[in-house]
Amino acid sequence: MADPFRSRRGVMSLAFKLGTRIINGTPWEPAVKRALYAVTGKKNYAYDSMTVAIMRRVLKRDSNAIDVGAFEGGMLRHIVRQAPSGRHWAFEPLPGKADRLRSKFPNVQVQPYAVADSPGTAEYNWVVQAPALSGLRKRSDLTDDESISKVSVQVETLDRVIPGDVPIAFVKVDVEGGELGVFRGGLETLRRTRPVIVFECGWGGSDAYETRPGDVFRTLSEEIGLRVSLLSSWLKNGPPLTREEFIDQYEKSLNFYFVAHP
Repeated sequence: MADPFRSRRGVMSLAFKLGTRIINGTPWEPAVKRALYAVTGKKNYAYDSMTVAIMRRVLKRDSNAIDVGAFEGGMLRHIVRQAPSGRHWAFEPLPGKADRLRSKFPNVQVQPYAVADSPGTAEYNWVVQAPALSGLRKRSDLTDDESISKVSVQVETLDRVIPGDVPIAFVKVDVEGGELGVFRGGLETLRRTRPVIVFECGWGGSDAYETRPGDVFRTLSEEIGLRVSLLSSWLKNGPPLTREEFIDQYEKSLNFYFVAHP
């Protein structure tokens, strides 16, 4: 006999997920996700709210932006709203999602590529039940019973796709651990434009690529010339993180979203 409590809980969970998806990309998202963070303690809600707040400060009407790992376009919608006259690039390799993004955002240059440090083709780990966790490598925190479909995708670099004469104000990078490859494949673009970059870096993702936090910090600070801060600190005009502080944030899982900035 089915457990009625479990059934009700499943229905409530589905309704909750649908509700959050409905508000994604809307002007009400930051406030709703701040409230959700206060209730649930889940950091992703706080990160989403703060990312939108950063966009509002950085993006002018004609600013240009890049969304690497656009997924279903939640953050891309905010980019387009804040900078309707800008040129924007969105990267999303999951099957079918790039086509849907093109339909939603006809003025955005949607690219059906994974982004890394060199071009080519690769097997992409599509996590069927949780597609937001998909990536070029399987996350180390996924269980063996996760349903993963291997799909062949084209891989590109930012430097090969983004025109060399276009200023970039803002970049969002969320590729489930492959962020360092994105930076290394975009060194020329990022050095030239020195944008504000909101990016993920945490256990479960980065370690699947054998990426160490010190490598990420060095690439951003020494090779690109940016400082690294917590999202909350940047919004309060606080001091940036030192290399040791950034590593500590990673190693102790204190935070897994950061902002790199001039």
